[in-house]
Amino acid sequence: MFSQLREIPSYKVHQTSIPIVIDGKIDDPVWTKADLINDFVTNSDNSPCLFKTEAKILYDNHFLYFAFHIFDDNIWSTKTERDDHLWEEEVIEIFIRADPKELSYIEIEVNPLGAVFDAYMLDSIKYLPFDSWNIKDLKWAVQVQGTIDGKPGDDSWTCEIAFPVFNAVTAPALPPAAGNIWYINLYRAELKPNCALISWSPTYRNDFHMPSYFGKLIFTGNKVP
Repeated sequence: MFSQLREIPSYKVHQTSIPIVIDGKIDDPVWTKADLINDFVTNSDNSPCLFKTEAKILYDNHFLYFAFHIFDDNIWSTKTERDDHLWEEEVIEIFIRADPKELSYIEIEVNPLGAVFDAYMLDSIKYLPFDSWNIKDLKWAVQVQGTIDGKPGDDSWTCEIAFPVFNAVTAPALPPAAGNIWYINLYRAELKPNCALISWSPTYRNDFHMPSYFGKLIFTGNKVP
């Protein structure tokens, strides 16, 4: 088993001067200015992962934008309702901890069918009831190159998410100022044909809820394009 501890990663997020259209296509020209995250690993032990995953992040005064490209020749999900237990199937997940001095953080999940789950975690084992709290003005969309039936022959799916920064109530500054640091993690759950839990910053557990392992999100203040 590969268990070498990995340094907590960091990502320098640039500021877009043009709002991004959230349609799941990742074709807004400004996305070419965002740094690519393509070093996802097996979450439990930091070993290389066979399932290719890519992500990019940008921000403006209103939103933190995420783009995912999930390569998958066997796409599968069945859940379609908001706040369904999406983590039981194939899904991408974002955890946002705007202030490391606070125990709370926000969780967002989106599956290939376009269903969303959002939760406010009071800490790693306590949360507000799922149906009592939703992220105000959250935007998301997916595009699927294939079918969503758990059968081989697919190519990939893509997802865009716009997280309204004013929901991050613990942040030191809103909108984020240049030099501010939030802590986040990006995850993927793959179920068919084999199970894999994949992360940007591995927690070395079969558990994504390990805030001490979240990576750094550094707001540069650099405007693009």
